[in-house]
Amino acid sequence: MLGENLMKLRKKHGLSQQAVADLLNVSRQTISNWELNQGAPTIDKAKELAKLYHVSLDDLTENEVEVISSKQKDIHILYGLIGKICKIDCKESSLYLDSPSKDQFLVLDVNEQWLKVKYQRRKGISLKKEYVIKLIDLNDINGFEIVGENDE
Repeated sequence: MLGENLMKLRKKHGLSQQAVADLLNVSRQTISNWELNQGAPTIDKAKELAKLYHVSLDDLTENEVEVISSKQKDIHILYGLIGKICKIDCKESSLYLDSPSKDQFLVLDVNEQWLKVKYQRRKGISLKKEYVIKLIDLNDINGFEIVGENDE
């Protein structure tokens, strides 16, 4: 998952592997290896990547966080969504593929480029409940409707 996230983030920012390699003072092959999960960045390089892509180090490295990406919006109003359960009208259909509520998500955080959401899904034959956390590119969001408060 780390490699896939690194590739999506790099492409979202319109950067080549060589450009990222130059910014981090590593080889292009190193970037390729990270994206193919044939190695992982050291903590200092991971911090540089997180800063470059405007995400937290946790969001960059946690396996539970999936990146959904496309392009940038004004977010000053979006901070009020943190802690709210919202319906999200999203261009990216993969957001809904494993969500039983199809369009209701708890908003965990927001920054200039990302909305971090959480929802519960059932997994496997036993339909065991699990939480899913995703980062959604703000450019992939058409709109929001607040439907409730977080009761956790």
